[in-house]
This record gives sequence, C-alpha cells and structure tokens, in this order.
Amino acid sequence: MRKTFIILSLLFCSISMGQRLIPIEISTDDSYILELGDLYARFYRNGGIILDDFGGKYTILTIFAAEELNDIQFAQTDDETYFVDGNDIPQILTRTEHNDWTIADVNFTTGPFLPTNDDPDVNITPSGTTGSITLTATVGSKIFSAASGLSHVGSIWAINQVRGNSTVTGDFSANGTSIATPSFTGSWGFTTTGTWVGLVTLQRSTNNGISWRAALVPTADTNYDNPAEIEDNTAIYRVVMSNYVSGTVTYTFTITDQTNKGVVRITAVTDSNTATATVLTELVDTNSTTDWREGYWSDFRGWPKTVEFHQQRLVYGGSTSYPQTIWFGKADPDDYANFLEGTLDTSSFTIALTGQNPIRWLQSDDFLLIGTSGSCGKYGDSGKAVTPTSPNYREQTQHGSAPIRAVLGGDTVLYIERGTRKVREFTFDFQVDKYQSPELTILAPEITESGIKEIAFQLRPASMLWCVLNDGNMATLTYQKDQSVVAWTKQTTDGSFESIAIISGTTGTNEDQVWVSVKRTIDGNDLRYVEQFQPRDFGLDINDAWFVDSGLSYDGVADVNFGGLSHLEGETLSIYADTLIESPEVVVDSNITIDNAASRVLAGLAFTSKLETLPLVIDPQDRAKNKKIKFIDFDLFETGYMQYGNGANATLTNMNFKNSLDADPNATKQGLYTSVVAFKHVTWPSYGSRKKQTIYVESSQPMPLTIRAITTEYKIYGN
Repeated sequence: MRKTFIILSLLFCSISMGQRLIPIEISTDDSYILELGDLYARFYRNGGIILDDFGGKYTILTIFAAEELNDIQFAQTDDETYFVDGNDIPQILTRTEHNDWTIADVNFTTGPFLPTNDDPDVNITPSGTTGSITLTATVGSKIFSAASGLSHVGSIWAINQVRGNSTVTGDFSANGTSIATPSFTGSWGFTTTGTWVGLVTLQRSTNNGISWRAALVPTADTNYDNPAEIEDNTAIYRVVMSNYVSGTVTYTFTITDQTNKGVVRITAVTDSNTATATVLTELVDTNSTTDWREGYWSDFRGWPKTVEFHQQRLVYGGSTSYPQTIWFGKADPDDYANFLEGTLDTSSFTIALTGQNPIRWLQSDDFLLIGTSGSCGKYGDSGKAVTPTSPNYREQTQHGSAPIRAVLGGDTVLYIERGTRKVREFTFDFQVDKYQSPELTILAPEITESGIKEIAFQLRPASMLWCVLNDGNMATLTYQKDQSVVAWTKQTTDGSFESIAIISGTTGTNEDQVWVSVKRTIDGNDLRYVEQFQPRDFGLDINDAWFVDSGLSYDGVADVNFGGLSHLEGETLSIYADTLIESPEVVVDSNITIDNAASRVLAGLAFTSKLETLPLVIDPQDRAKNKKIKFIDFDLFETGYMQYGNGANATLTNMNFKNSLDADPNATKQGLYTSVVAFKHVTWPSYGSRKKQTIYVESSQPMPLTIRAITTEYKIYGN
C-alpha cells in the first residue's frame, strides 16, 4: 500500500497555468524544493513553504512562462542552479540565505562564437570603442536580419582588431595593485628592477577581472626577467605587491603583436544592416573589419536546450539552429560562464555530433553521456579530463531519447525512449565492451500507455523511479538492479499529478522526500497544490500513520469539530481518529464534524490500494486445469484494514480488525496487526474462468496495509 501526502501549499490557480517542481540539494541536510509557475518561483524546505519577512509566501519573479516549464532542464553546483529551456537566455538561480534567492540571465561575455566571417566583402564598422555604439554592416549583407519576429537582441559578437604595442609601467613602495592591461592576444613581456623586500605577483584574468590567478611563479625579493611570453587566449594582466617590507620595485609589462578581441552585446536592431550594441570588451578603433564572429546563441539562433556540469565545466547542448552541437565552457569553477576558446586543456571548445538528431539530455559520468533523438553515446576518454583534443562522440545504442531530462538511478542512467512510452537504462556492459539500453517497461508496457512527461528517482528507503504520466496518473518502478528487481505499479489520486521532485530526507530519517504538484477539482474549481508524500516508516506512534491524500492533521484537546480544510471544500473526507476509522464526512465552510471526540486526527481524500496476483500455477500443465482455492495465509505487517477475494470482480470479504467506528460504534483503540493470518476452508464462489484463479486484495480506508507474502492451497480438477 502506498504512502500518502500532506497538503503544503495552494498554488496560484488557473486551469491554463501549469507548474514544475525542481529539486535543489545543497547537501543531504540542506535541501529545497523549487516551485516554478507562470513567471514566478517559490521555495520549500523542511516540509514547509519558505515565508518572507512579512509572513507571506516568499516569491521571486522569473522569465519562464507556464507553457515553457516542461521544457526546462537544469544543473546545480553548490548554491547555484543553471536553467535552460531552449527559448530563453540561460538563467542562474543563486541562494544567499533560505529566504534570499536571486535569478538572472547568465552573463556570457567571452563566447561561444560561430566561426570567423569568411566573406571578404562583409565588414562591420563600429561607431565607437566603449559604451553604447552603432554597428553598421556592409550594405546588402543583412547580417542583422530577423525571421518570424525573432531578433539578434541579446546576442554577443566578437570584433577582432589589431592594436599597436602598449606598455604598463609603475613602481611599488608599499602593498598595492597596478592598473590592468588592455585585453589582448599575442606576445608580451614582463620585467622588474630595483632592490626590495616583499612578494610580487603577476596575475592574469580571462573573465574581465572577475577572478585572477598567478601568470608566473610569484617571486619574493627577486626581480622578474620574462621578455618573451605568449598569450594564446584573450586575457588582461595586473601586478600585485604583498607582504611588503622595504625598498622600491619598478615593473614594466609590454604587449606586442597583439590582436584585440573586442566583444559587444546587441541591444537593438534598426534594420538588417544596422544594430545598437553595448561594448563588453573595449574595441581598438572605429575602422571597419571583416574579422568578426557572431555568437552561437540568441532569440534568432536559439538558446541551449540541455545543461550539465562535467569535470568542472558548464556544458550546454543543442539549440534550434544547432541541435547537435555541444558547448564546453572553460574548466574554471570560479567562472562557469567563461566560454573563452584557446589551445590549453582547460580552454572552452565546441563539438558537433554527426547527423541532425537533436540532443535531448546530458549526464556526467566517467564520460559525458549524451542522449539524442536517434541514439545515445559517450564523449571523452575513461579516467581522463575532456579537452579540446578529446576523442569524438561515440554512438553506443540507437535507442534514441524523448526530450525529457534523464536521471541517475544509483549508478545507472535512466531515460525515456523517443515516443515517451518506454523506460530504458543506459549502462555499460562489460561483455560487449560498450553501453547498452535494455528496456525496463517490457513486462508492463500498458502502464505507460498515455506517455511519460517527467521522471525522478528515489534512493531511500527503496530505489524507485517515479514517472508522471500524460493522463495525470503516476507509474512507479521499484528498481533494484543488484537484486534483479524491476516491478511496476500505478499511482492514482483524486486529481492529476503534474510534476514531481525528490530530495534527501531530513537528518535522522531514512527516507527521501517525494514532492508532487497536483491539480484537483475542488468545489467546481480547478486548483493546484504542492503536496509531500509522508514517510513509509511512521515510527512507533501509529497515530502518525498517514493514509489519506491532501491531508491535514490535528493534535490537541479531544474534539469533534475541526477546521482549516478550505482546500477540500465540498469533498468527502476519509478520517483516521485516535487509531480508529471514523465515518466519512463532507467539508462544509472549511469544517468537518466527526461522531466521536478525538485528540489525534488525520483527514483527507481517500484512495484505493489494489493488489492482484498472477493466475495460480504450480506446474505449466496446471494452466489448462480448473482450480479451487481452499486455504490462504496472509503474512501481514503493521496492517489495520484489508478486503480480499478471488479476483477483482469478486464479492470481497472484510478482514475484521475491530477498528472501524463506522462498522462498530463501540470499537476501541487497536494496534496494528503483524502476523500470519490463516483462512481455512475458503468457500469463495467461482468468478470468471476457474482455470485462471487469482487472489485480490483491496483497501480504501485510512489505515496501513502491508503484505509480506501470500501462501495458498488449492485443489486442481481434471478436465
């Protein structure tokens, strides 16, 4: 019997608005659920919604419209989560405190860029070198043209120009920092003179001064003499004096044979040959140049559709114009938005898969695992970091993927096949020395008939894949690969499941938290709720056994009247009161009245759990023979209610646990039943074919039901 969930939040309500739940796990003890709705985000932690300083629901605005939510993919590192949807510029969500979050455009200033313009007749002339400028292209080139209303606004462009030699010089007689050099690519030299005591460091930045690292080995009390060095990428430099004691040091930094790689961001398009831009990296002059590069991403070209962190790189995959392209950011955990190309192993680089199959997901493992609509494969070398010279993408299987984010199920990647009906695992097979994609829905193909729209994986207490279906139900796969367990179950509720997210359980618990977004029709209105499945292990106090949906609890002085149930107005509730089953009650004006005063009450929507065995067979020859069940043993664990019969259409027998006030007004508090229950001389009538006898168990009451085993004795009749 499945566990149930408690109502946590009523969402902004509209039948046309959807929502998406996203897990954010800073650590196993510090996890959040992010609720994304139509242009907003809210946050949950420790089983409740986060409030603002005024007691309201803490909410921030986003750029994601309701119709874009199902397209979102995400990747998280520490306090930062990156989002893509293919329609908008990638977003970065940053946590400062529990109730202090910001979301903003990822600030790309160094790429990635398309290949350099190869048409000598198409140039760009900038009107200035800093600030807001006008870019004028060769008449008739139409490089700023837009199609279907999509624009180049927001895109970055590289404008490469030759800069003359330049020198930065100065001296230190105390701790201090020099001015930065211009941004450049090419030859440079650095020397110091004088007698001094202190530590001089030449620092280099490839992200316009956001972060700095030593360019040469720092020297203490010793002069530099490095007249001929090369900058292969684009960078700025500065000199720092620290630990100063005495004397004066004079430094000289000389740049020669340099190419200035200016970068601008387009802010408006006047016509197909003219645009307004903001300078991000200073230009040299206003001369026209044919050495320019358009950025890969824009509303016009499309934005990335997938994202992943892999070996300290932020990796994006696929866009509308470049569906099979993958962009690897620079290996720089201080600046994941750095896409500066170069020849170093840590430099950013771009690859394109063969064919035109769109990239559907990326998953970091020993390799970068890649799912496309036509295949799944890997990129990189085992045990080695990916670099601009890594081996090409290698296809492993032709079972392509749906546009749904894959998940890591323990040590195996689980993904949805193209068509959204089949679940496959992407796992390495040592016998064939490559990755394989065996199907996991092969034994129950009907369970995903409506198609899968989202998946999430739960590790504890049992490994389980949760699949939100297009018909509003959920399918769950108990998946324990080491035990060869693959078992499917369908989950239903009085409403429609729309999204799911799973985070680690709180300290002291042994269960991950499963959160869902549910649309319910309440009192004639379509409403959406965020609800959390309660732990299977409810502890030693059986009053805490939750077996209702969208429920609330009461713990206080014994009473018969209970309020606060406006979210279930007009609904008939199932009630568990002081370990007994109460009569169902209808919510009127947010209240219910029960028949017997109780101090511990759980009330919510009822659901029905069903179990039916396969037809009983001892030997294959039995299939053609009539059978009659004579004895049944049920091995029960912490059970409070059960009905049973021989088949789903049978008249069910209620096992009497003496805990239903509806059946017996004089019932008293009972414990849960853990034992083997034997039913002898069963006199079930025969339903349907006597050759296909089954045992059917059902419960629709707010009590736990766990069956560890069913043992039967039946009589076989000849033909």
